[in-house]
Amino acid sequence: MFYEFMERHTPCLINGTTESVVLSRETKATTVMGKEYVYNGLFAPTSIVKLGDLVETDATFMVLTMRQTVERDKYCSLLKSNAIIEVQRYDQEFDSNDNPVGAPDFITAQEGVVCFVQYVTADLRQQDQGLLPTTKYLVILQTSVDVKRPQGLPSPDRIIIDGQPYQVDVVDSLKYPSLLNVQVSEDTR
Repeated sequence: MFYEFMERHTPCLINGTTESVVLSRETKATTVMGKEYVYNGLFAPTSIVKLGDLVETDATFMVLTMRQTVERDKYCSLLKSNAIIEVQRYDQEFDSNDNPVGAPDFITAQEGVVCFVQYVTADLRQQDQGLLPTTKYLVILQTSVDVKRPQGLPSPDRIIIDGQPYQVDVVDSLKYPSLLNVQVSEDTR
């Protein structure tokens, strides 16, 4: 089926490899998130695409789900990214002789992270009973991003969204295959 839609092929990059995708909007969406940010992508049977990959066209998408069609094409649900964030970690800097430099502070662990950020509304709280009462945003990102679970850390990681700091409260790796679902609250530290 992929090869039947040659006129709709859109060039894309997957992990730096040039491929083609047939993009379409999700037609059964009932929420604003579904209508605006969820797309369908059809890839060739020989495509290297896998769950959690970033697919770059004029926009950047994360692969949420994937199944094979009868023709062995790869049919995916894609989540369009809407933010670039920075992950910070409370840590101590050391010089070349392993001597501490200054006081412990938040140090950038990773920057320029492409992700999807969703503001938590009362409607979303009714749909997702697992949200903490303090959660301000849900952040969906790749598992390759260096964000730590807050349990056992002296101070939880911080995510900078649109210039504002937010504390990492929950890192869920089970909700989406090969993606992280992170709950963040206002950082008052």
